[in-house]
This record gives sequence, structure tokens and C-alpha cells, in this order.
Amino acid sequence: MNDGDFIKINFEMYVGDDKKLVSTNKEQLAKDNDIFDEKIHYRETVLIVGSEGLFNEINESFKSAEVGKEYEVNISPENAYGLRDPKNIKVHTVREFQRHEIDPVPGQEITLGNRRGRIISVTPGRVLVDYNHQWASKPVYYKYNVIAKVDSDAEKVKALIDYNYNQDSEKFKVESKAKAYTITVPEEAKFDPVWIEAKYRLVNDIRKYLPGKDVKIEEVYKGEEEKPKEEVPTEAAEPKKQKKEKPAEEGNSKVEQENTQ
Repeated sequence: MNDGDFIKINFEMYVGDDKKLVSTNKEQLAKDNDIFDEKIHYRETVLIVGSEGLFNEINESFKSAEVGKEYEVNISPENAYGLRDPKNIKVHTVREFQRHEIDPVPGQEITLGNRRGRIISVTPGRVLVDYNHQWASKPVYYKYNVIAKVDSDAEKVKALIDYNYNQDSEKFKVESKAKAYTITVPEEAKFDPVWIEAKYRLVNDIRKYLPGKDVKIEEVYKGEEEKPKEEVPTEAAEPKKQKKEKPAEEGNSKVEQENTQ
């Protein structure tokens, strides 16, 4: 495999000396280890060889991998999520959390000042937060097998949709033509704020990994159908003409004429 190749894999990732499973794309394995997440679509994963989001050891393993074989990669703590640093444990006042409308609870994961951390303890007026990664100082054990190499440009674009949007890319329609990639967005994604942010990252990744073509994203918002006008019955539309009553004066004059004869 070479840098930039798209490969389809199944994987398992374990951390710690006890090799605790923390991530996988195998649904039954996730359920068996109590890490199943309903929001995740468990299916074959497409990764890009040499991409920045992968550990160096895994990228190097991919380069010598063959389709149909299984591989194991061991990553030391310092090359994985780093070693724990006491400087990344900070003390905050309760008022800081109140300003951000956060009710601090030990064990809670929070984002404060653009930093993600975990609350260690809460005492009167003080909150202790650990900003080290939750798997810092732990070795990583990665197991995978290569199912196939992805050659279709349309499938590569769908893989980038999965990576950036983390939703079911099968609901997106992707066409790869001579001059452009055309992506038709499904109805449920159009008003999703996560998609609104994800599509800009998606365009950048397509330009990076699949250069040379324009990117067209089609979001069709259909207008409301005009409701048919209700037909008004003729009788109701045209009020009945009332008979004109003769003026009282005409009646009186007739009576007077009869009396005079």
C-alpha cells in the first residue's frame, strides 16, 4: 500500500496492560464488551494510508499490509496518547463552571476554555480537572485485517463523508464525472448543524486526497405545494335575489283611488 491509498478494514483497538477494548467497527464485539453505541454505524471502515489522524506505527503497518491478512500493532504510551503530565491537572473555581452553566460532578467530561478534560473532584468552591487524555500513559494494541483496496472515486468520497460527518454515507448520492464530484445531500442532513460544519471539512479533504475536480454539493429545498382552492357552491357564492317589495306609498295611493271611485 502507498500513501494516499484508501483501504477498507475491520479493526479492534485495546488500551492498557490489561488490553481493554475501547473501539471497534464490529457490532457484536462491541456489545460483548459493553461499549456498544447506538449512534455509531458498525460496518467496514475506510482509512487513508499516511493520513495525519493515524498513529505512525499503524501507517507503517498499512504500507506493508496485504488484502485478506490480519495484522497486530503495538504502540508505546509515549507514541500513542502521551504520558500523563501533572501540569495538565488544573484547579478551577465553582464560579467558572457556573458562568458556563455546568454543574460539576466527579468523573464528568467537560470542555472549558477550548480544552477537554475530566473532573477529578469537587470541593466547596473548587473543582479539580484533569486535562490529560483519558488513555495517557497507556499502551495501545491495534488489530486489523484489510478487506479490500478502494479504487472507485465515488466510494472514496463516501468514505470521506463517513470520516467527516460520522453518519450513514449510503444516504448520500455521489457521482464522479470528468470535471466534478457531485454530492446530493439527503433530507435529514440538510438542517443538521453537524453537517453544516462537516461539509467544509469534507470539501477540504476531497481537494487534498482527490484533487483535480470541482466539488458540487446539491441541497434541494422543495417549495411547499400550493393547496388547491376549495370550490364554493354556486348557491352559496351567489345569494338569492330577494323579491322587491312595493313601496308603501304605492299601496296607499291605490287604496285611495279605490275609495274615490
